Parts: sequence; structure tokens; C-alpha cells
Amino acid sequence: MRAQVTLAVFLLTAAACTPHVRAADLLDVFQLAETNDPVYREAQAAYRATLESRPQALAQLLPLVSLNANTLSHNQDISTEGFSVATGEVDFNSHGYSLDITQPLFRADRFLTLRQAESIIQQAEAELTAALQDLILRVAVRYFLALGANDNLVFSAAEKKSLQRQLDQAKQQFEVGLTAITDVQEAQAGYDRAVANEILAINEVDNARERLREIAGEYLGDFATLGVDMPLIAPEPEDIDTWTAIALEQNLAIASAKESLETARQDIRIQTAGHLPTLDIVASRRYDASGGRFGATKIHDDAIGLELNIPLYEGGLVNSLTREARQRYEQALEQLEQQHRAAQRQTREAYLGVISGISQVQALKQALVSTETALQATTAGFELGTRTAVDVVAAERATLEAKRDYARARYDYLLNILRLKQAAGTLSPDDLKQINSWLE
Repeated sequence: MRAQVTLAVFLLTAAACTPHVRAADLLDVFQLAETNDPVYREAQAAYRATLESRPQALAQLLPLVSLNANTLSHNQDISTEGFSVATGEVDFNSHGYSLDITQPLFRADRFLTLRQAESIIQQAEAELTAALQDLILRVAVRYFLALGANDNLVFSAAEKKSLQRQLDQAKQQFEVGLTAITDVQEAQAGYDRAVANEILAINEVDNARERLREIAGEYLGDFATLGVDMPLIAPEPEDIDTWTAIALEQNLAIASAKESLETARQDIRIQTAGHLPTLDIVASRRYDASGGRFGATKIHDDAIGLELNIPLYEGGLVNSLTREARQRYEQALEQLEQQHRAAQRQTREAYLGVISGISQVQALKQALVSTETALQATTAGFELGTRTAVDVVAAERATLEAKRDYARARYDYLLNILRLKQAAGTLSPDDLKQINSWLE
């Protein structure tokens, strides 16, 4: 009785604390996450920021125009010997402006930086697409975790109900002297454990909803579940080596690593260009006006020409930066190799997971049929007096575990399909739409 009261209080408290939720399917969650997920929005902002690298690099090759102006008030106290006319205090104003234009003609490092911006942007595009694929997978994982938590709650409630019947029967038999008190105590212990398991299952349902809220931005509930007629589709083509080859060609982590390698290669050339001379067209217009004891002066100066700069010695800075760039290139090369190996492993693991998942789902479906048949036989035997309540409880528990294992195997099968397509670089929202069509 205490356990029942405790559970009732817990359920009422959980209901009071649970925020308003609305029903959703897999596609609903993805559409919300695409708009609200901070991780994906961060990736979008990073991509937009990276796009600015091209205009910034181009700006270094365009004319630089600057205008400077000044006005100054002077107070001079002049004393000289022999020229009394030049002595004394005088106040006057000077002012002027300068318009300067510089047009780079030969700046090797800046031309290379503009070329490097292309690989930087290509890398950012690959990373943004990878972020979208990661979002698709994260939504699916958390959605099926929520379904699994709901399944577990249903199974826990059913198990508690079964153990409640066993406890009631043990008490009735003890009251008429057909069983010992130890049987009642064992039944009570089993029921109490079931109550505790149900409380944990309720908590896991709430946690699963919180994980979905984290990426969707709002609370969701009453999720659409997998239909009984969900098809088991083998990968097409049904060849692990073909999928591996596709992944090595299209995997987005590899594509990003390739662009990072190209960026590092360009950086070596950029740093080496620090040894090269630079040539600019320079033009200026200046005006200065000034007063003074000897009268006012005005100067107009227009100039245009070439400015050549030849670096001779910079303390070894250019050499050091070049050596650093070469090591960054080696680092990027190893990262590319790492992504090749990771993509190959992920693809083969996901492919084998899909293939084995099909067999596992089929086997667990048959196991569920067998346990349900055994439960029916045990229940019939109990009604005839040939089986005990303990036998019925054991058969019910086996059936519940078979249902749970079957449901989890179907979820894992679908997730492995998505992981396989992610590893191959072909995962898209259309894949979620297909899975969503199997929900009900």
C-alpha cells in the first residue's frame, strides 16, 4: 500500500511539473530542430562568416584611398640677433589636406590569399552540409530514444500489473493456509521492484523529452510510433565495397579535410611570397597653407608614380612562417588520412549493422510470436490448475522483454540506415521523410 501511495504521489507531482506538450512525428521534430537547434544555427553562422573571406581577400587587391586633413593654430615667439624686424611674437594658422591612392600591381601573397579563399569557402560548405546531416541523425537518435522510453514505460507498467496479480494471489493463498509467508514476502519484493522500475521509466520518458526539447526548442509528446508493416530494406547496392568506395568519394568529413589540405598548401606559398618584392602605383594630391612673420605660403603638390619594395632581411620571420606552414600542411595531410580511415570504418560498421539488423528484427519478431504463444498456453494452464501464477508472471515477463527487444531492434535498424547514408555523404531530409511515412 505504501508503494502504491508513493507511486501515486510521484505521478501527480510529475504531471503537475510537466510543461505543455504537443503531438509530433519525426518530420515535425526535424523541422523544429532545423530552425531552433543551436548547434546547427552555430554552423550556419560560421558558414556565413567564412563567406566574408572572399571579399576581404579581394579588397587587398583593390585601390586604397585615404583622405587626411588638418588645421593648426600656431603661436611663435621669435628672437634673433641682428635682425630686429624678425623678432617678436606672432600668431597664425596653417591647414591642408592630403589625398592618397595606392593600387597594388604585384602583391603575390595577396593574389594567393584570394585563391586560398576559395578552398576555405569550399571547406565551410562541406562543414555546413555535414552539420545538417549530423542534425538529421541527432533528431532520429533522440526521437527513437523517446519512443524506446515510452515503450519501456508501457512494459514496466504491464510488469507491475502482472506482479500485482501474483502478490494478490500469494496473499489469498496465505490467508487460507495454502502457502508460507515467505511466498508473500517474495511476491511483495518483486512488486516493489516493479514499482521502482516504473518510476525510473517515467523519469526516463521525461529525460527523453528534455533531450528532444534541447534541439527542437519546445516540449513535444505523444510521438508517432513505428507501424507494424515497416519494411526491412537492404542497402542498395547490396555490396559493402561499393558503399565504401562511395564514402571515400563523397563523405563530407573527407571533403572538408581535402579543402583544409588545399588551404594549408596555399598557405605555404603565401608565406614564401614574403621574400618577393612588391610593386604599387601611388598617387597623391596635397595642399598646405601656412602663415608667419614672413607672409603666407600655399603649396599645391600632385604626384603619381611607382613604389617598389624589396624585402632584404626581416630577422628570419618569413623563413619561420614558411616552416610553420609546411608543418600545418603535414598536419592537414594526416587529418585527411584519419578521415579516410574513419569513413571506411563507419561505412562498413553501418552497412553490417543494417544487414545484421534485418536478420535480428526478423528473429526477434519470431521470438515474440513464440513468447506470446507460450504465454497463452501458460495462461490456459493456470486456468486449468496445471500452472502456477509464478509461471504466468514469468511468461508475461518473457513476452514483455521480447516486445521491448523487438522494438529496439527496429529502431537500431533505422538508425544504421541513416548512419550508412551519412558515412556515404548522401544523407538528406528525404531519408527522414521516408522513415516518417512508416510511422503511425
